[in-house]
Amino acid sequence: MRMRLPIGIQDFAKLREENCVYVDKTMQFKSFLQGGSFFLARPRRFGKSLLISTIKSMFEGRKDLFKGLWLEDHFDFKPRPVIRLDFSRLDFVARSLEVALVDSFQQTAKEYGLTLLSNTPKSAFEELILELSKTEKVVVLVDEYDKPITDFLFDVEQRTLNQGVLKSVYGVLKPLDGYLQMVFLTGVSKIGKLSLFSDLNNIQDISLDPEFATLCGYTRAEIELAFPDYLENAAKYFQTPLPELWNAIQFWYNGYSWDAINKVYCPFSFLLFLANPDFKSYWYETGTPTFLIEMIRAQQFDPFKFEMLASDSAPLVATDVTNLDPIGLMFQTGYLTITKKTQNMVGTRYELGYPNQEVRVAFSKGLLAEYGAFLPSTISSFSLELQDALFALDFDALFARMNQVLAGIPYEIFPRQETYVHSLIHLMLVSTGFKVQSQVQTSTGRIDTVLEMPDQFVILEFKIGGTSEAALRQILEKDYQQGFAGKPVTGVGVVFDLETKSIAAWQAKSLV
Repeated sequence: MRMRLPIGIQDFAKLREENCVYVDKTMQFKSFLQGGSFFLARPRRFGKSLLISTIKSMFEGRKDLFKGLWLEDHFDFKPRPVIRLDFSRLDFVARSLEVALVDSFQQTAKEYGLTLLSNTPKSAFEELILELSKTEKVVVLVDEYDKPITDFLFDVEQRTLNQGVLKSVYGVLKPLDGYLQMVFLTGVSKIGKLSLFSDLNNIQDISLDPEFATLCGYTRAEIELAFPDYLENAAKYFQTPLPELWNAIQFWYNGYSWDAINKVYCPFSFLLFLANPDFKSYWYETGTPTFLIEMIRAQQFDPFKFEMLASDSAPLVATDVTNLDPIGLMFQTGYLTITKKTQNMVGTRYELGYPNQEVRVAFSKGLLAEYGAFLPSTISSFSLELQDALFALDFDALFARMNQVLAGIPYEIFPRQETYVHSLIHLMLVSTGFKVQSQVQTSTGRIDTVLEMPDQFVILEFKIGGTSEAALRQILEKDYQQGFAGKPVTGVGVVFDLETKSIAAWQAKSLV
């Protein structure tokens, strides 16, 4: 009988008991076997809760659940007391965070046959650890440790109150280190300037540690081993040989990396794709913070630059909630990933970009709605219209439809700047789902935009003012079509009129 896909299952025991596929990550638990204190940041839907649940079962001595896994023969499975705090399930909105935490500690105490006398989060947590440690050292697992802060980013009063509560609770861990077997915290980001991690300066941040680069997410090798039947089913559905289908799967869903070497698939998107083979933005559709898109536009970032950004490690590992950095937030929340890492005597340089087509298309549509005064509900039909025009190489229809959008943007929010125009057109093209690159460097110059379709390349050169003949001539004189062998290439010279905020002229020519 074919094993079930573990869609939406975050409990390790349930996953194993209900005959679901489990991608064995336990070999990467080697560093956890002797205990210690660890922090791991990963985006939502990457399996952090399942990881915490697996570690919980391991320290509870549930050897039966690990049958056939690497850990089965590499751990003593001696039961230890475990305190698990899951802020994704803790109700700190309808009631105060203090009350929710005390209730959680009391519930854990009850499970171990204890009664807590303390009635504040800090004292209850401390009492619970000390009481449980009378038999064995305690394991503390915290899932989504930062949720009471990130859920109130723009409610300064409540956020500050929650910061104080969390600081007092997490502050218990360091002085009680001798009573603890292991501490493991997960979250989306490492919150800076809150003194949380200064109080926990004995904790090891493994978020960018190459040893743990594939601890969350699926590698291709893991997928091929765990899901062969489902992959064959997808290949039959698309009537495509599996090796060819892999190219599309990789383009759409692979690419997340925390060491610039190993790349993983988001489990949530990949499992939904296997369940209902269709190339969609599954992960993105579960929720994207509107404030992030608004912040990017407010700070006037050029959207095409998200394909390649440079950064040091600071914004990648910490977030200052009092001064949010959109690039750091995009990385920590999964909209950007590490594409290259360079180390030298002056420090470490990271290059960032979209992880895959799923994120590129969906995030670009979100930006298009913000930049182009679009109703989000109309973007999909608009994108299909552009797609049809491009398949037919009907540039009259393509630019006429783009002009309808440009005409609808109020003058007061339309900056008379070339970068704004280029950004809008880039977002429109990306929304089609085709591969789009802007500001492409060549040996002879810089191409404004290259669009790749299944059987065609289109090179676009944009000019503010002038003639479309001159724009097209630049493509020809600089021989931009070289380097795009294997498919026909069409060059398009485009002229934009800032006064009428419209594409005023265009001219296309087959180049290869």
